Amino acid sequence: MRARVLYHTLAAGAALTFLAACGSGGAPPPAAGGATPSNDGLSSNVRLQDETQSSSAPKSGGRLSIMIRLDAVELDPHRMSETSAFVINEQVYDSLVQSYRGEIKPGLAESWEQSVDGKTLTFKLRDNAYFHSGRKVTAKDVKYSLERIKDPKTRAPRARSYESISSVEAKDDHTVVITLSQTNAAILTLLSTTASSIVDSTVVEAGGLNGKVDGGSGPFKLASRVTGQAIKLDKHDKYWEKDLPYLDGMDFTFNPDDNARAAAVRSGTIDFLWRPAPEFIDALKKDETLKWYGGSGSLSLHLRLNTSKAPYDNVKVRQAIYHALDRQEILNVANSGFGTALNAGYLPPDRFGAVSKPLYGKADIEKAKALLAEAGYPDGFEAKLMVIATSAFQVRSAEVEQQQLAKIGIKVTIESVEATTADTKTKSGDFDMYQSGFGLTYDPDERFSASFLKGGGLNYGDWSDPEYEKLVVQARSELDEAKRAALYQQAETILAERGPVAMTFLNADFDVVRKDVMGYQGDPTPTYRFYRKLWLDR
Repeated sequence: MRARVLYHTLAAGAALTFLAACGSGGAPPPAAGGATPSNDGLSSNVRLQDETQSSSAPKSGGRLSIMIRLDAVELDPHRMSETSAFVINEQVYDSLVQSYRGEIKPGLAESWEQSVDGKTLTFKLRDNAYFHSGRKVTAKDVKYSLERIKDPKTRAPRARSYESISSVEAKDDHTVVITLSQTNAAILTLLSTTASSIVDSTVVEAGGLNGKVDGGSGPFKLASRVTGQAIKLDKHDKYWEKDLPYLDGMDFTFNPDDNARAAAVRSGTIDFLWRPAPEFIDALKKDETLKWYGGSGSLSLHLRLNTSKAPYDNVKVRQAIYHALDRQEILNVANSGFGTALNAGYLPPDRFGAVSKPLYGKADIEKAKALLAEAGYPDGFEAKLMVIATSAFQVRSAEVEQQQLAKIGIKVTIESVEATTADTKTKSGDFDMYQSGFGLTYDPDERFSASFLKGGGLNYGDWSDPEYEKLVVQARSELDEAKRAALYQQAETILAERGPVAMTFLNADFDVVRKDVMGYQGDPTPTYRFYRKLWLDR
């Protein structure tokens, strides 16, 4: 066997370009009509860089207050799907390995080897990793965790990405052997995600991972939880990584009011505002008590159609809708122009495997009407568009889509619901259209498998296309990077032309912190594990 260091292909082509920007480091991408984009997809006047650290060494102590728009419905790392759950769980749980800006690094496994044929991976676990319960992390826990993800009873949304894992063996307390049925180019990247968290089986069996006790071994442990309001994390005193975390704890609060969140960071009520609404970015940048980071995006917005019911099971109806949309207009209205219009598939044009040539542009109303007529709906039809009521920018997206689809005779009624209701209705297939979004993933396979393959846990409406599935599964086992990218480009073209979603735009993410919050080292692949290195200069 030979040791291997894997550089994640998605990140290698993009994340090193999209480094975090601080307040002194430039401006965010402009709204439509601004500077001309450069070849890397960013505007030519954007300079992105890491934070300039203070001259002093990191200080230990203090609690960091962070505000996010919405709480997570599900905190079980194997079952979660919301971005807020990823933010929180990356502080609470660890995986075998970690991914940061494209590089796979040790996690609970201090080293690993992969066989020449790529089908056997042997991980050596570190001896100083402890669950928050006080129990040592062992190879049996790794076996339990990965088998739990694959177990259909768990209902893990990303289970299909793990289907090449044929067995997990605990050779001894510190040695795990994972055997694959076929080579998997994404396997180490997959095992670095929070969805692959190693969990404490005793906590799972005692009551699960979505309550007030966690089953993690990460730098912070769950101290308290008031659903919809607050989550408090305390420092894990037996964390394996030397001197980390610096903070004594993190206090998460949730507020869907965009204005209230911006006011909270400006007043000093909170230290860290996660993803402020785009209309507040310029004002927050000018506040001398704050620092900002960002300019790249990690949330890919879309209009999802329920292909399990008429008329959305008709490909010509879907194509009519796709041609009727003006994605740049949606971006301009919904997100103040901050981001990138997605005129092809799920991946933005600068990412590994993306379709670089636009398949859509300005709305083609005549073509859309002709397609509707061919599908048997010359006068259009009535439809309901579900959107989470507390997500202002997604509500704005839905309103623009409503106006655009009216031009081809589709009379859309917007159905505003709570997040829990949306979760229930999408999983049961009880919707017509759904305005939503997917976070970018470390490797394309994770998203494509979960969201667009038959049986994928996030494939709402259960769309199925044999040609698409063949390409994605083939790409998963293709080790030649160029060939793998070409397979994804073919799959993305199918997704854009006859899939279940109209991709609309990639947002531009920003974080805003108080001046004394130090150690920000963003990674828009995305990952939030760097929060363990945040500290307060007080």
